[in-house]
Amino acid sequence: MPALAGREGVMGILDRLFGRKEASAKVDETLIEEKCPHAALRPHWERPEDFGKKELISSYVCETCRETFSREEGERVTAAVGESVRERVEIDDSVRKTVEEESADVAEQEKNIPL
Repeated sequence: MPALAGREGVMGILDRLFGRKEASAKVDETLIEEKCPHAALRPHWERPEDFGKKELISSYVCETCRETFSREEGERVTAAVGESVRERVEIDDSVRKTVEEESADVAEQEKNIPL
């Protein structure tokens, strides 16, 4: 039997022993579809002199997946992404402390530290 060299040889034996190759081959890659969140839309203008004027944006391009959106679609996607971010980072105000409350807590903790 020829000698198996390196990691590939050992891993090949272990894969065959534990049936890993067959198990991974059963995954249908076409079923796995990642959806781009279009969080990085870049505006485009028709003419250089229009650059920076929001009302003259002609289209948007997603920097991640390169999909192109009309001006209206891009504005909708941008608004939806912004809302999604706001939902994820919403803070429960009932657990927030004011600066004064935090300062009072620190002062109380400092009293308990022996000098």
